Amino acid sequence: MVRIIGDVLGAIAAFLVLWLWDVTSFTDRLVAFAIAVIVGATVAIIWPWLVGLWAVRRAKDRRQDEIDKEVQKQLANKS
Repeated sequence: MVRIIGDVLGAIAAFLVLWLWDVTSFTDRLVAFAIAVIVGATVAIIWPWLVGLWAVRRAKDRRQDEIDKEVQKQLANKS
């Protein structure tokens, strides 16, 4: 599943590069395809790492929220 999502995101990124290249009317198509392949492959490879960083940060924030709630609860019970 991760590989399929990466391939789709990479293909979308490559398509966007080619579309922007065509809109700006540069002449050399070979360079456009090379850049599109590089961008698409980079997106496909890096996206799981970025999603992982986001998930870890989200989990840490949730854990910290639970700790803060427990501390507030214990302080309220102590008073």
